Amino acid sequence: MQRLGLDRNTEAIYRLMITGRYRSVGDLVDRSGLPEAEIRCALEQLRKLNLLRPFGDGVGRLADPHLGLRSLLLQQISEIELALADFEEDRTAVLTLLDRYDDLYPGGEIGEYVIGPDAVLDRLRKLAERTTTEWLAFVPDGAQSVTSLETTYSLELQVRRRGVAARTVYTASIRNDVTASRQRAGTAGRASWWDEFGDRVRTAPSLPVHMVVIDRSVAVLPVDPRDPWSSVVLISAPGVLAALLALFERVWESAVPLGRPTPPDEHGLSPQEKELLGLLSQGLTDDVIRRRLGVSLRTVRRMAADLFARLGANSRFEAGYRAAKRGWI
Repeated sequence: MQRLGLDRNTEAIYRLMITGRYRSVGDLVDRSGLPEAEIRCALEQLRKLNLLRPFGDGVGRLADPHLGLRSLLLQQISEIELALADFEEDRTAVLTLLDRYDDLYPGGEIGEYVIGPDAVLDRLRKLAERTTTEWLAFVPDGAQSVTSLETTYSLELQVRRRGVAARTVYTASIRNDVTASRQRAGTAGRASWWDEFGDRVRTAPSLPVHMVVIDRSVAVLPVDPRDPWSSVVLISAPGVLAALLALFERVWESAVPLGRPTPPDEHGLSPQEKELLGLLSQGLTDDVIRRRLGVSLRTVRRMAADLFARLGANSRFEAGYRAAKRGWI
């Protein structure tokens, strides 16, 4: 009954309470085998759904299931009707947009595909050579290979040395990788790159996708974000470019220059930890979170375990509940 707002634990506790034999948290712990904290979270969710009402000193009294559950069903029906109305409105807008697109692009193609890592690298190099005014980039992978880092560095350095205005945003994890990558690559000269360009290189806690925008006239995006430079699509449609440029500027404004420290907030959370809590609360998988933060799966799980311990939580649901209650997210 998750669509009604009852997750697995909440439904299990609700089924136990319907029998009327469990009137305390201790009773529910003994019968369900769930930790007390998760049971209290389930009880709080039942109260929010108006299925449980305060009564005396116990866990409360269930509202009449005929009324409570039927009310949830009616609410879901109402939401479905609204969603259908929104869908019909969106469908009309999409069909109108597609008609307009077909008029503008009779061939049906909005971008050019480049397939294969070697072809992608070759195209990026040629684009860098032709760049005249501006080079904008998102580089989500913090823990990159030396080859990938060298390629990013060399292309950016190439356009910068010609006087092109270049701005790049990396994930914050690059801060921890700079020293290690220098040592692995044996290129002490890269230290001057990080320092030379100051706030033209910034970091953000997470990034949505790899991206390069050249001269505001063409954008390079990966076909598959899980393997970003194996195949790319080159987009020059003005409407799409406008949206990508707006996204870049929004992220750039909130990003922090690489040379500037990123102190923890008033709760002792680093920007990366706060971003992780937000991504966890969205229900994203560890693999998606890893790509967004630019770290390894092991790092994601280590950071999550540390946050759970600080919150005294045993699950993502409980961590999200406790973090919201403390004002962390």
